[in-house]
Amino acid sequence: MEENGESRIAKGYTYNYPRPAVTSDCVVFGFDSIDLNILLVKRGIEPFKGEWALPGGFLHMDETSEECAARELQEETGASDLILKQVSTFSTIDRDPRGRVISVAFYALANPYKISKMVIKGGDDASDAKWVSLKEIQDKMKLAFDHNKIVESALRKLRIDLRNQPVAFSLLNKKFTIKQLQSVYEQILGKSFDRGNFHKKMVGIRQDSNDSITVLGEIEPTYSKRQNEILQKRKNLGVVTDTGEVVSGVKHKPAKLYTLNPEKFEEINENEDFYFDF
Repeated sequence: MEENGESRIAKGYTYNYPRPAVTSDCVVFGFDSIDLNILLVKRGIEPFKGEWALPGGFLHMDETSEECAARELQEETGASDLILKQVSTFSTIDRDPRGRVISVAFYALANPYKISKMVIKGGDDASDAKWVSLKEIQDKMKLAFDHNKIVESALRKLRIDLRNQPVAFSLLNKKFTIKQLQSVYEQILGKSFDRGNFHKKMVGIRQDSNDSITVLGEIEPTYSKRQNEILQKRKNLGVVTDTGEVVSGVKHKPAKLYTLNPEKFEEINENEDFYFDF
């Protein structure tokens, strides 16, 4: 807007301070039914030309940081239609050799079906794009800029969300095996779980009138009333439901397929004593 030929900037409506550049970076976690992966791009320009990095780029003046993240993700990798959740802001003074650059990081989740439909290829200023396992990145990959720190920050955010939101199920198809669900939890949290206990946690327990607990149709030893109360708080009472279907096309005994019961999850999550952990 101009008044008498003078802009508001000329009349001093903005402060004459140096302005840092702003970028958005994306940590896209994708589960391919076996491994938890992250979508990376190979930089086609300096700085760090030829090195692997997170997809992202500079903010346009007419877009939000989230819109920038979605645009850069699509331009550099071809991935789109993903829900972005803000992780944190990264503002270390020397994080970018081009000058003072602040980055807003986001994470997104992709299940095996979405991954199979994506046509991932490098675009814009990325010469290549590919999925790389989280373990490989953590063990031996040095990413450009401070992107290793951004990955770890996004993973910490994902672990926090995992406790009270059904984010793990966003990495799975609508129907999944307990083994796949356990693999997602183990790779996100970086630890292993007993198979039987994990199964009970997800499928659920219920208290019978004889004060015993039924798990998958089997009667466990009788627990005291107090023990049952503790179990009721600590155990998930069935956030997944048996679909009655099994995995097809396998030579060994097919595994059962389950699906999330969102109503049950919300019901349990409303309990202030509940946290979705082990």
